Amino acid sequence: MIKISDSARDRLLQIMSKEEDEKKYVRVGVESGGCSGLSYKLDFDLQKLEDDELIKEMTLSTFINPLMY
Repeated sequence: MIKISDSARDRLLQIMSKEEDEKKYVRVGVESGGCSGLSYKLDFDLQKLEDDELIKEMTLSTFINPLMY
């Protein structure tokens, strides 16, 4: 489960509104590798992939895809 605080949600929405192509979704993933173990990825996207899990929390839509990275 992912919990996004109100301040994080507001900041993500603010960043997304400044994107040139008006990204609709936040994409979150985990990447393995390196000496430090796992890395967390955060990006913005326009479309849902087949394996994405969509989580809607108030005005923010987030994709989780364990196979993405």
